[in-house]
Amino acid sequence: MLRFSNGINADLGFYLKVIRKEQRLSGIEMAKILNISQQQISRYETGKTKITFEAMDEILKKMNRSWEDLFNNVLIKHDSDRQRDFIKNESYFYLMKLKNMREINLI
Repeated sequence: MLRFSNGINADLGFYLKVIRKEQRLSGIEMAKILNISQQQISRYETGKTKITFEAMDEILKKMNRSWEDLFNNVLIKHDSDRQRDFIKNESYFYLMKLKNMREINLI
């Protein structure tokens, strides 16, 4: 069974909460539609439980959403955050390298 990574579960949970609220559903009402417990909805929304691809596909179908909508609202943001963090870490690495080179008079 494939699951989303740890880092993305909070973003997925927030997405689920947003679409639930957009459709003016309580956690209990959404749980009935999805045929799962309200506690499971809460665990998904808080990112405490990892969502399988199969479960997400079922949620998207029953909530009348597409994978494209999920991608545009969650995955692109998550990927942008990862790229920003990577660039920040790379910049820090090169600044430290430059500082060390100056300290030993290589430049």
